[in-house]
Amino acid sequence: MKLRGRFTLSLALAALVPILVAAVVTRQVIASSSRAGYEEDRNTAETAIRRELDTIANEVHEAVGSLADNRNPLVGQLLLELAKGTLYDGKVLKSLREQGGQVMRGLSLQVLTVTGPDDRVLITPHYRDATDDANPMVRDRAVKTSGTAYYVNEQVRTGPTVETVLVVESAHLSRKDGFTVALAAGRKVTDKLLAGIRRQGRVDARVVDMKGQVLLPPSKDWAKIAKDPPIVMPLLGPDGKPVAKIEVAVSDGDLDQVLRNITLVSALAALGALCLVVLIGLFVAKRTARDLEKLVEGSLAAARGDLEHRVPVRSKDEIGAVAAAFNFMMEDLKSSKDRLVIAERIAAWQEIARRLAHEIKNPLTPIQMAMDTLRKTWKKQHPDFGEILEESTTTVLQEADRLKHIVSEFANFARMPKPEFSRIDLNEVVRSAMTLYQEAAPVEVTLGELPEVDADKAQINQIVLNLVENARDAISKKPDGKITVSTKLGEGSDRVFLIIEDNGPGVPSEIKDKVFAPYFTTKHAKGGTGLGLAIVHRIVSDHGGRISIADAKGGGARFTIELPLRNGATLLASRI
Repeated sequence: MKLRGRFTLSLALAALVPILVAAVVTRQVIASSSRAGYEEDRNTAETAIRRELDTIANEVHEAVGSLADNRNPLVGQLLLELAKGTLYDGKVLKSLREQGGQVMRGLSLQVLTVTGPDDRVLITPHYRDATDDANPMVRDRAVKTSGTAYYVNEQVRTGPTVETVLVVESAHLSRKDGFTVALAAGRKVTDKLLAGIRRQGRVDARVVDMKGQVLLPPSKDWAKIAKDPPIVMPLLGPDGKPVAKIEVAVSDGDLDQVLRNITLVSALAALGALCLVVLIGLFVAKRTARDLEKLVEGSLAAARGDLEHRVPVRSKDEIGAVAAAFNFMMEDLKSSKDRLVIAERIAAWQEIARRLAHEIKNPLTPIQMAMDTLRKTWKKQHPDFGEILEESTTTVLQEADRLKHIVSEFANFARMPKPEFSRIDLNEVVRSAMTLYQEAAPVEVTLGELPEVDADKAQINQIVLNLVENARDAISKKPDGKITVSTKLGEGSDRVFLIIEDNGPGVPSEIKDKVFAPYFTTKHAKGGTGLGLAIVHRIVSDHGGRISIADAKGGGARFTIELPLRNGATLLASRI
């Protein structure tokens, strides 16, 4: 991944991770807070319904208890009439029954049943159809509960309609003068009981019997609120068994939806932030990468030797400082190169002068000696002057030819033309050059598959001939001498290799650094000028390539030439 991508990705993660962490923490905090509030609401609702039940039970207990007091006008009169034996007088009992309805309504009771010593129903204003019926349950309830309120289903007549209603009831015994009556009275369970705990949209309640039939329906919000199991409060009958129950539903405030909304909002916020950060990152990374690419271009230009190249300084940050330092380095390199070029030119002219003096001095000595011999023999009128003249002039002409050859070699090296690049097949050049040595030297050729390269065909041919000729001289005194010429493609597919090696004596390590220097030669006896390898080195350099010398595996010298596939391409590192 490029720097631009890594920078953008890092910036995106740096922005996204805090957002996601904040979203998760916020979601958890809200969930915990809402859950705590929900549990508190459930506890509050349960406490409220218990309080309402206790309140209505106490009210009924007190109302019925006051009614069961033998000093109460209704019950006291009833006991008095029993003692007198006049209770069952039609007028007396009718009056007491009418009075019982008034007392029931006066105490805000909806149910009242009074039974005599024989458990016959004496007074029952809420359901007159049961008058004179035997009903021992009233006495039994009074005995079992001792006045404690309980819940029971009672029949109540309203006009022509008889309905069964749930009643909170209390039963008592009233005694006087040896006579005992039992009475049970109570209030109908209505919505008033549930209204105290209902909160719209948050808390709702209903009353159902043990078979699941709804006795008091909830509000219209029940289905939306009752997602969790409701709070159940049993309503116990006189025998301690539940006859109905109150169900209280508490809403969790649609916590799941709230959490989903938080998640959605967080995801949208994260996505928006991510897009914004990516855009900013791409902008910053593009600008940074552009400046770095300019530095890379400058480095490659420096590697190619273009010391005039400068990198634009667009900012005052660290990259700008690097760009400024790079430009300063290029200025310094250019100045150093200029000084080096001047010094090299001076040294080159000095070397040329020294080499020319040395090379010219050698043929001048025999010329001078020949002319001196001629002059002496002429003065003496030597009888063999003609023969001496012939020998001397021959020597002078030979040395003159030698001087001419030396001057010609120097002139050719000095005016060597720049390469004329074209697409060539290196293998074809090698094969063409090797035809000259088919019978003249033991040459083994190994050619790899190569693409075409940008090169001057004539100069590459000159390289091959010069190196093969050097190898031929190296193995001239070796019976099993062999020359190997091979080509191959570089591993990076950006260069080709031309390798020429022999199994001759090789090149001593102390002179390997000098073999490509102009005028350096070890073949003075053969008339060598020291320009052959210098010319090879210059041609390779003009092609943007590289040449090196090493020892061959079986002994001898190994010359390796690297040439770029394209003119102007830089060989940054050897891939041999």
